[in-house]
Amino acid sequence: MNDNITYLTDVATITCVVKQGMSDTILQAARDVGAITGAISFYARGHGARERLGLLGITVEAEKEIISLLVSLEQKDTVFEALTRAANLDKPGNGYIYCTPLEKLATYIPQSVINEIEGNA
Repeated sequence: MNDNITYLTDVATITCVVKQGMSDTILQAARDVGAITGAISFYARGHGARERLGLLGITVEAEKEIISLLVSLEQKDTVFEALTRAANLDKPGNGYIYCTPLEKLATYIPQSVINEIEGNA
């Protein structure tokens, strides 16, 4: 069996839950600080107190965009700060961000990339 799986243990996931239309801004901020591997974005519908705050008490659907990306532990704080600023999370209603350390990640990494990383280490 040809085992082309690489296991990484120094990885975290950063997840942003923001208003619709923000994913391009978030992903650009990640690119700007050099971290854009393993990113995904998708739409979701939130549930909570804001649903009851619509005009005349009518329910308001809270459509959100979720951006999740993998980063090395050494990049984690830099990327987290950049995304927090890009999403304007210091203002109410713009969303939130959280970071989850991963115990282990399994993926395929081409040998040429591994050689390049080892050569730069």
